[in-house]
Amino acid sequence: MRLRRDNDTLLLTLNALETHLLVQVLDQLALSYRLKPGELDAATASAWYSTRGCASANSSREDTEEWLENLHTFKSERLKKIEEWSACLKETKHSRVQFKVSLNDAPIFISSINDYRLMTAARHNIGEAEMAIHSPFELARMPGKRQEALLEIHFLAWVIEEALRAMQESS
Repeated sequence: MRLRRDNDTLLLTLNALETHLLVQVLDQLALSYRLKPGELDAATASAWYSTRGCASANSSREDTEEWLENLHTFKSERLKKIEEWSACLKETKHSRVQFKVSLNDAPIFISSINDYRLMTAARHNIGEAEMAIHSPFELARMPGKRQEALLEIHFLAWVIEEALRAMQESS
């Protein structure tokens, strides 16, 4: 994966495997963003819609429900872009793909990718200790599904870091 800024666009160059992974990420996000907080699995709901802040602020049940509904609406508004990006990536049949995200849409892209990271970490019970693993030997001791999840999380963190770096560059 290479990511650079091209005027008012982030230009990602992806290989076939990276493209496949990003399509899966976007499609899973689209499915999950359509669901209301109460319809999500408990791990994702906890990661995306934690009510701890409302509880510590002694918010009423109605205020907490309104906050959750507003947060869900905010996440749902990302659907159109996510679906466009997924469709764009699915259309290509090349082994190297150039994928464009406008600078105006970059915050949506980054926030969505981070939501996927949070969801994946929660679903696979990956905490700070596992996030700090970078050694192939330590990674190999983890069960296969957790290894896969951690590798996805690290790859997407790299995408986010590169996007943030490129956004700060002048074109």
